[in-house]
Amino acid sequence: MTISCRLRLLLARANVERAQQGKPPLSLRRLAGESGVSLSALAALNTGRSQRIDYTTLDNLLHYFSSYFAVTTSDLLAWEQDLEEDNRLVPLGREI
Repeated sequence: MTISCRLRLLLARANVERAQQGKPPLSLRRLAGESGVSLSALAALNTGRSQRIDYTTLDNLLHYFSSYFAVTTSDLLAWEQDLEEDNRLVPLGREI
């Protein structure tokens, strides 16, 4: 299983909203300053190098993007099921 971050997509959507409002594009540096999330955390999430994410980071990002559009945790994070791994799992209550 893989959990991926969709920060790039949210950033793009926010930039569309900002362009319609006549505001400058939102960079990671500007997002860090306006959301309270560190630039290093945003860069790791944006490039897919992050191994974990704090609840505070999730909360800050969701709160920030909600000022542009309705957003949920599933808009920011996506779980992709690995079918090969699932085939190796044994259902609960069944012994091999």
